[in-house]
This record gives sequence, C-alpha cells and structure tokens, in this order.
Amino acid sequence: MSQRTRILIDPKVQWPIAGRLLCHWALFLVCLLSINTAVRLFATVVNEPFWEAFQSALVAQAPIVIVMFILLPVFLRDTLVMSNRFAGPMYRIRSTLSQLSSGKSVSSISFREGDFWLEVAKEFNVVLDQYESLKRENERLRVELKKSDESLSV
Repeated sequence: MSQRTRILIDPKVQWPIAGRLLCHWALFLVCLLSINTAVRLFATVVNEPFWEAFQSALVAQAPIVIVMFILLPVFLRDTLVMSNRFAGPMYRIRSTLSQLSSGKSVSSISFREGDFWLEVAKEFNVVLDQYESLKRENERLRVELKKSDESLSV
C-alpha cells in the first residue's frame, strides 16, 4: 500500500491530540526545570547568596530548554503521523458511509498496511456486500411486483 503524504488526515481529531501533547510537553518542561533548578539551588546556596544561586541555577537550565524546544516539533510530527494510523481509517469509513447514505455507489475499502482497525475494513466490506445484495434483491422484487400489478390490471 502507498504511504500517506499528508500529516493531517482529520484535523478535527488530530489537532486536539497535538494540543494535548503540547500541554503534556509544557507540563513536563515546567516540572523538569523546577526539579533541576531546585536541586542546583540547594547544592549551591551554601556557597553563594540565595538570589545569585537562584539566578545561576536558572541559567544552567538553558541547555535543557533548548533541547526541549528542538524536540517539540519532532514530538508533534511523530504524534500526528502516528495518529494517521487511526484517523485515516476512520476518515475513510466516514466518507464512504457519507457517500453511501447519499445514494452514491461505493466500492470496497482497504486501509494501508500498519493502520489500526484493519478488520473494520473487512467487516465494512462484508456489510457493503450484503447491502448491495439486498439492494439488488429489492430492485428485482420491485420489478416483479410491477409486472404482477400490470398483469392483474389487464
């Protein structure tokens, strides 16, 4: 199967996931900086005045902040790409059901290798086959009924 080229398949689903990741990342950063600053402050406050120890402890956190900001786009991109594995299949199911409900003809669906819920595509295709079979049978019976009504009215 082909690889997706878009990062966002279903923005209504994927942006909230990215927002949640961003909140978790920010909370982690605050906790990490707080702990590191406190440890450094407690280790150096005996040799320096409190304010100077606090300032040097904050300045010492710069490498951590830089690394965390460099990693943020990596975390976000990876999360969005990974979320494609479930957002893509559900987007495909929703759009196919929408087409089907509006009377359009649809064909069997398949998901990409590595997507979640591969069995959903198989189950959908079974239901689609049953639906198409019932639709054909309904049309056949409608024609028979029409012929029967015409023969009785003659």
